[in-house]
Amino acid sequence: MTLVPPCPPRELTVASDGLLLPALLCLPAQQPAPGALLVCHGAGSRKENHLIMAEQAADRGLAAMVFDFRGHGDASGIMDAAAVHDVHAAAHALMAESGASWLAGRGSSLGAFLLLLAARLEPGLFRSLALLCPADAESLLRGLDHFAALDASGDPDEPFSGRFDNASLRQFLARNDLYAAARGMPRVLLAHARDDDEVPFTVSQRLAGLLAPPARLIALPRGGHKGPQRSPLVARATLDWVFEQG
Repeated sequence: MTLVPPCPPRELTVASDGLLLPALLCLPAQQPAPGALLVCHGAGSRKENHLIMAEQAADRGLAAMVFDFRGHGDASGIMDAAAVHDVHAAAHALMAESGASWLAGRGSSLGAFLLLLAARLEPGLFRSLALLCPADAESLLRGLDHFAALDASGDPDEPFSGRFDNASLRQFLARNDLYAAARGMPRVLLAHARDDDEVPFTVSQRLAGLLAPPARLIALPRGGHKGPQRSPLVARATLDWVFEQG
């Protein structure tokens, strides 16, 4: 059997509210599936930190894309209350670039919250979701305080990639509730480490009770906040879930 080498990621730019969001598109080398996977990073992160998920999706035949949210990585702007628009813009760009007939989404922490909210605001956009350590408002508020302290300290040993409009985001969190967005949502896979000290495992437990079937919760015994993102088990489960629900 001849092995076809993977296609290198293709750089593109997504326009969202007049902002420019750099993205990396991974396309299957052969036998493409009809669907595509959008991968959303968390607060203080960037697209490159999740590229391996997009590459693994392409190896399984799915087109996949990672992108920088506004105020993150190489994107313009500042992370604010309109960041959910970035999910919609990236999703439609992925559909247009890949020719996929349906989409799935995978998000981590803040990215999981924004992905869930985007799916609620535009029903039918995503066939299924995989939410890794999805952050609730309380956890995100703690994170905003943490990033503000890092920014004020200027400590070179604590680098992060994020520019935040704290006032706008606090208003956004007061208006939008993770649990309300999740209520009755079907075809959602959750993954969370029990020892997560940034977003409590109980957040995903509560979400699991609000989702409509089919839904699944993967409980990792350890790994911290980034454990699900780095877990090969969760990566395989994500792709299996996408194909099962596709």
